[in-house]
Amino acid sequence: MIRPRRLVHAAVGGVVALSCTLLTAPAQAAPGADEPAGTVRLATEKRVTVDYPWAGASGFQYRPGTTSVTTVDYPDAVPPAHAGPDDLATGTDVVNTRDGQKVLQKHRSTGVTATVTIPTGQAHRAAVGWSVLTMDGTGALHVLRTVDGTLTVGTPVTGFPAGARPVLYRTGGSVTRLAIVYALDGKTSVGLVDLSDGAFRTYVTGDEATPQLAFNDRWLVADWKAIRVDAEPGTAPTALTRTGAQLEAVVGDQLLIGNPGFVPGGTEAALTARSLVTGASATVLPSSFGGIGPTPDGGALATAGPSSLDWNIHRITPTGTGGLSTTEVARVPAAATGVQGLAVAGGELFLYGATPGASLRYSSFQLDATGRPDGPQTRRSPGLSPSTCLTGDAACPQLEALGDGRVSHLWTGETGQESVVTVGLDTTTVLSAPTDGDSSGRIGAGTGRYVLYNGGSGKQRVVDFPRAKTAGETTLTRDRTAAAVWGQTLWAPGGTQGQVTGRNLKTGTTTTTITTGAPCTPTDIQAVNTWLY
Repeated sequence: MIRPRRLVHAAVGGVVALSCTLLTAPAQAAPGADEPAGTVRLATEKRVTVDYPWAGASGFQYRPGTTSVTTVDYPDAVPPAHAGPDDLATGTDVVNTRDGQKVLQKHRSTGVTATVTIPTGQAHRAAVGWSVLTMDGTGALHVLRTVDGTLTVGTPVTGFPAGARPVLYRTGGSVTRLAIVYALDGKTSVGLVDLSDGAFRTYVTGDEATPQLAFNDRWLVADWKAIRVDAEPGTAPTALTRTGAQLEAVVGDQLLIGNPGFVPGGTEAALTARSLVTGASATVLPSSFGGIGPTPDGGALATAGPSSLDWNIHRITPTGTGGLSTTEVARVPAAATGVQGLAVAGGELFLYGATPGASLRYSSFQLDATGRPDGPQTRRSPGLSPSTCLTGDAACPQLEALGDGRVSHLWTGETGQESVVTVGLDTTTVLSAPTDGDSSGRIGAGTGRYVLYNGGSGKQRVVDFPRAKTAGETTLTRDRTAAAVWGQTLWAPGGTQGQVTGRNLKTGTTTTTITTGAPCTPTDIQAVNTWLY
């Protein structure tokens, strides 16, 4: 059964009959679907945490969450003049891969390889650059390297306290030193192994079982105490002011501090630097958290950006004047989001989906003249509280794009009462208007500043959202009928069958009456520009 529907040109007022009868007609095949104008990947704004399986002087690898590893090459990487196990400094670009009792080493820039064979009775503990640290059955530590790339030579670690129990082995911003945290006599201490000759030296002793630490070839910072690596034996470390953040890396003379345990509302985590020489602090990267860590060439890598749509990995290196330089070296792809609503108007596609935590947010894509998404996904609202959808309400949440860069939806509170919400002019403003306790409603239409709400009570409201206001307000309440809004005009059935009237919502007067010639009252009206459907 087919009900014919036709368009009426409202501006001209031409009369086109709208049939109210049901005509018997043969079944018709569904029209063939048009080819899509374009496709786009809808991304969540939640920023993922990355880790670095390997980092060196020529590039690095990163892995977002549980996804596959991506390799990035630095465009300005210069291979060292010499690369081999007898030149520890060139180990800044060595990839170590463990295979049982063998550690396979490859210098990524030059292709030079070596294989360290761990002797029977020794166990692998750590590896950095051309050096491998092991422990034998007596608890003694050894530094292993190769000669000519094949013959493994071991150097005993000297100076490690008798009876000490290693707790943690840590690599940092160096290929000539490796940190060991150990417990002895109820105290926890941190020291460095000089990988060139196996000499161990304790620098910091404290009370924390697993103290935070960061180091490079100049400084060791552990338990918020800092000391120069080349300080005279017996030199006491300098206590630093503790913060609620983490010690991430030492780059040059700068201590990088990030990933705070608490961030005040309305702000985001930042990566900061504190000079270990002057004590001065500065922000290195705003909106930075997660994947922050040292690289063996004395630099660091850090993720930063306002959202996953612009989430990048930055390389941090020391400058000749004691400062830091940051360079964006990779963009981390955003993960796909679960779409909870879509709307299109005014050449813009709006997405309503999940963001960090339990909130929701709007973002959008501009569409070109053919309807193809053109440009990046753009944030269009602050974080929003999720709506409590009523049982069986498959249309919740409802979206209505208003054609002027804004989008509206119904928000249902825990008591089931609804409000009409509008966002989109910026990323911070939310305008809301209650429906006076009504519920189980629908957004019937909306354009510009006006949204039509059809309440479950049988009442119909037109909600006005002026741009200069801080909230919406109901400008008209009437019994529910078929209706549509376009611009400042509310279209609804007239006083006689077949009539449709246009009411100016600002003045409240009827400005247009269209006689369609149909012997019925419309049960559905849509308005687009000068056309009625």
